Amino acid sequence: MSLLWSIVPTELVYTNFYEQPPTLVEVQRGGVTMLVSPEQNGMAKMERLISPNPQDYLRKEWQPGTLIHLYEHR
Repeated sequence: MSLLWSIVPTELVYTNFYEQPPTLVEVQRGGVTMLVSPEQNGMAKMERLISPNPQDYLRKEWQPGTLIHLYEHR
């Protein structure tokens, strides 16, 4: 048995404890890998950017929380 010592109320610590984490999908845009969570109407919310180029993290359209099209238009 373990104890949790915290100044945060127990109700807050265990809020959403049993909820499933969002399903993440890996997509490629402009040679950059992104992890997104699918939303409605073919859109996806940007969760994580994976790139070795630091400039990619400064692009406004690739910031976490941004909605992008899940399927690339060709």
